[in-house]
Amino acid sequence: METHDSTTPRGVLGDFVLARGPEAGAWIRGLAGFTPASNQGDEIQVATRGGARHGTGPDGNRWLALADLIEGQLGDGGRAFEPGAPPQAGWRGRFAQVVFNPGAGGVVALTDHFSTVNLYALVSERVLLIGTDLRLLAASPWCRREIDLASVYNYMNFACIPAPGTIFRDIRRFEPGTRLQWSQGRVRWDRYFIPEYPEDLRGTDDELAHELRDRMIASVHAYRPDDSEQWGCFLSGGTDSSSITSILSRQGRPGRVRSFSIGFAEQGYDELGYAETAARACGAEPSFARVSREQAQSLLGRLLDSYDQPFGNASAIPTMACVNLAREHGINCMVAGDGGDEIFGGNQRYAKDQVMEAWYAMPGPAKRLALRLGHLVGGGNSHLLNRFENFFERASLPNPDRFYSDDSFASDHYDQLLRPDFRREVARDTSLQFMRSVYSLGASGSPLHRIMRLDLLMAIAQNDLRKVDGAARSVGISVRFPYLDPILVAFANRLPQRYKVRGLEKRYLFKKAMRDILPEAILRKKKQGFGLPISVWLRNDPQFQSTVRDALFDQTARARGWWETAYVERLMAEHLRGSWDHADDIWRLFVLELWLRKNVDGR
Repeated sequence: METHDSTTPRGVLGDFVLARGPEAGAWIRGLAGFTPASNQGDEIQVATRGGARHGTGPDGNRWLALADLIEGQLGDGGRAFEPGAPPQAGWRGRFAQVVFNPGAGGVVALTDHFSTVNLYALVSERVLLIGTDLRLLAASPWCRREIDLASVYNYMNFACIPAPGTIFRDIRRFEPGTRLQWSQGRVRWDRYFIPEYPEDLRGTDDELAHELRDRMIASVHAYRPDDSEQWGCFLSGGTDSSSITSILSRQGRPGRVRSFSIGFAEQGYDELGYAETAARACGAEPSFARVSREQAQSLLGRLLDSYDQPFGNASAIPTMACVNLAREHGINCMVAGDGGDEIFGGNQRYAKDQVMEAWYAMPGPAKRLALRLGHLVGGGNSHLLNRFENFFERASLPNPDRFYSDDSFASDHYDQLLRPDFRREVARDTSLQFMRSVYSLGASGSPLHRIMRLDLLMAIAQNDLRKVDGAARSVGISVRFPYLDPILVAFANRLPQRYKVRGLEKRYLFKKAMRDILPEAILRKKKQGFGLPISVWLRNDPQFQSTVRDALFDQTARARGWWETAYVERLMAEHLRGSWDHADDIWRLFVLELWLRKNVDGR
């Protein structure tokens, strides 16, 4: 039996696949680059590559895993086949594990609390396939490779394809904290983890800030890579990455913590000044780089290889540039601050939603009057007036519909953008209904906490973690996420919402907790994000414009029959004249078309 300890190599950089069925064995043994891991006579066949591991538990059940555990023991799957038994919800760290019984043929598969490791399943009458890369399952003879247009539609709204859907109808991705149980041809899915918000902590502001500080430090220390690794920290200059770098730098261990930061020459897309401030204040050993337009655009090809589904979050490019910088310095493990905004209350739209929630609670006549005023002053080519009208329209909606309006490109342009055949298959509210289903999860939560949970299960688990992990894996770097530690998340969820956003002040308690750890300039800085200057490039770079046009308007794109080409032209024209910023929307269309050509069309 293999167990987790400090010397166990981390296995989040490899892949595994399990196959069950009369013809599956021959297929799995023929996978190039994989090592079969079970006997030929077994009904269930598995194969691994890279850091994926396998073993036999004390109960005789076998297991297969990609895992970087802080607490937990691989092979602890004895409860897997007991009816109603909880899975390894107490594990901390990253994992995707399959436990199977070769004799009885039962299979249990699960991913960690926030699905930081991809896991997919293809289930049919003839075969059960479970694997960590969608492209493995899609290349099997049992996948019909039919495009799921509902997933394409979700991608256009969310910049990613949220689980359980995938680009192919026959394949399902595991949702955060979800388990699959297969027995005698029957599949059952259940969630073992949903963030809850009891809000039951009491104390003075200073007392709670002190406890939060201690909990954050404990979590960051627990996720510190061991000294046998070459490791470093992402350091954007924001509060999350800066706090992690500062906490690790104050540990007193030998050697300085290494940090990595990148920026762009374009105004408004560079935070290197803040990264330098944070690195200097905590005594880190920083590495900085400014990425040129040519360097960033050259990473587009790797973007298509690094993500096993279309991924339209443009900040994947600067993330790739940052891990490139780290890899050039010999780094093989990075510590990231993802999740901090979503558990401490740092997103700008949380404060904005507080205002909108207050507006939503106002009497109907006042709201109707403001809506009419918004319609009178809005419209036309003025970006400012369009935003004014948009605010009143959104504030008149309940959540999650209001929150969805930040991610509703395809819904907003449904009739003009989508061709009739597409609209016949996918309803306008498809993505909204999906968001409503996620929003309805959980038994507790104030209005703010309900949208914070929505962000954890969608923006973090479905988008941000995919971005960071995909970029890092592409250069052989593993990533750790201490602010998504289940123990820290559970503590933060016990804090009443006023400790996250108070009035318009975000991260209220976090800032008090970090007062003696972070410089005042970092605590007070306006959140900028980790963006890519595609808006500027689309307006000012003729070569980039030409590249985008070639992809969106040639015969291959037109032949898909999904978009009204004239309307996409109109979006481009509006962006070029500055009446609206459609850069993110155009980027999603662009990346989707390139991904389909490479991974579906075979070009």
